[in-house]
Amino acid sequence: MAQIAFLTLFLGLTFGSQPIELTVTGPVATVEMRLDGAPAGLIVGPPWSGRIDFGPSLMPHELVARALDTQGNEIGRVQQWVNLPRPPAEVDIFLENGPAGRPVAARLTWQSLTGESPSAIEVTFDDKPLAVDASGRVQLPAWDPEASHVLSAVLRFSGALIARRDVVFGGRWGEEVATELTAVPVRLRRDKELPPPEQMGGWFRAGGRPVAVAALEKGPAELLVVRDADAQKPLITLFTGGSPARQEFRRYDMILGKEDAVRFVVPTARTVPGSSLPADLFGQSPDFKASEGGLLWFLASFSPPVAEPRQQRLADAVAVAGLQALHRNRRRAVLVVLSEQPAEVSRAAPSTVRRYLEAIHVPLFVWTLGDPRAPAATSWGKAEKVDSFGRIKSAFNRLKDDLTSQRIVLVDGRHLPQSIELSPEAEAFVELVGAS
Repeated sequence: MAQIAFLTLFLGLTFGSQPIELTVTGPVATVEMRLDGAPAGLIVGPPWSGRIDFGPSLMPHELVARALDTQGNEIGRVQQWVNLPRPPAEVDIFLENGPAGRPVAARLTWQSLTGESPSAIEVTFDDKPLAVDASGRVQLPAWDPEASHVLSAVLRFSGALIARRDVVFGGRWGEEVATELTAVPVRLRRDKELPPPEQMGGWFRAGGRPVAVAALEKGPAELLVVRDADAQKPLITLFTGGSPARQEFRRYDMILGKEDAVRFVVPTARTVPGSSLPADLFGQSPDFKASEGGLLWFLASFSPPVAEPRQQRLADAVAVAGLQALHRNRRRAVLVVLSEQPAEVSRAAPSTVRRYLEAIHVPLFVWTLGDPRAPAATSWGKAEKVDSFGRIKSAFNRLKDDLTSQRIVLVDGRHLPQSIELSPEAEAFVELVGAS
C-alpha cells in the first residue's frame, strides 16, 4: 500500500519557485504535482524532491501530490492549501441527538500544537451566543427543522492563535451535517437585503460549478491595522489637539460596533526555523473593543515592543493581516496607515499584496499622513490623506460604512476564494468584497 506525505509545509505566505520534498513509501513509480488542478511537475523516484513554481503573484492555491504506480494509476494522494489559513489549532463539534433524533446539544473537542487549553471559547447558534460548560458541552435552543441553522465555535489560544469550526443542519440539509464551508463576504447594494439561504439557489459558483448557500451571517466585524512606526507621533498630535478635555472626548470618537474588534499587526518580524522552510512571525495585539475607545485612540496609543523601524515590512505585514482576516469568517477589512516617508523592506511589493487581498476578498484601506501622490502612497494604488481630524473622521466613516454593508455567506464545500463568482441575479443584490 502506498503512503505519501508532504515534508515541506508552506505555512507562510508563498510565491515564486519553491523547493518541495515528500516522503513516499510503497509501490510508487512517480509523483505528479498539481497546482489548482493543473499539472505542476513530475518527481521520479527518491529522494522525492523538486521545485514548485507558484507564480510571481501572491495568491491562494491548492497543492496536490498524486502517487502513481508503473501503469500511471493513482494509488495515493495528499493535499495542502497555500496562502490560506492553516490550523495550528483545531476544534471539532460533535452533535448529540435527543429522543426525536434531532440535535439537542453539542460537545467541543480541541487540540493545539502547544498542547494548551483555550483562553476563551465563543459558541453561537445562528449568531446568538450560547453558554459552554466546563466540559465543553453546549445546550442547543429549540430550533425549526424546516430552516437551516449554523452552530459556530471560535476558540482563542495564547497570542493570536485561533481555531474555528462551523456546522450546518436542518432545512434542506435534514439530518446531514456540513462541516466544510467557505465564507464568502459580500457587500450589499444600496437599499438591498439578502433573502433567506433557501431562496439563493444558483447565486454562487465555484470553479464554474453551482454551490449551495448553507447560511448567512452578519455577526461582529474585525479590522486589522498595520501602522507605520513613524506615523504614531503625528497621530498623537491629531488625537490630543492640544487640549486635555478634548483628548477625553476624542477617546470614544470613531468607534466601530459594540462587538467589533480592532487588532494590530506589527510590521516587524522574527524568523523562526521550521521543519522544512523557515517562517516569519509578525507580532499582533489583543483585540480592542469599542468599550476601550475609538480607532484614533488606538492608532495613537498602541505601542508595541520597541523594534528597529528601518527594518519594518509594511507590505508583508498587510498580507499577513489579510490572511488573519480569514480566520474567523467575519466581516472584515485591513487598514494600513503610512507616515510621510515610511521605511519599507518588504519582500512583496504593495501592488502584489493588494492583488492578494482582492483575491481573498479582504477590503484594503490605505491612509497616509503625507502626500497621497507620493510614490510611497501610490505604490498601494490609492491612498486617502488623513492629516487633519476632519479628514481622518471622514476616512473612518467610509471604512465603517463598508464594514456595515458586508454580510458573510457560507457556501457548501471548501473552495479557493478567487474561484467564487456571482450570478447575474446575485449581482442585483450584492457584490463580492475585494480591495477598496
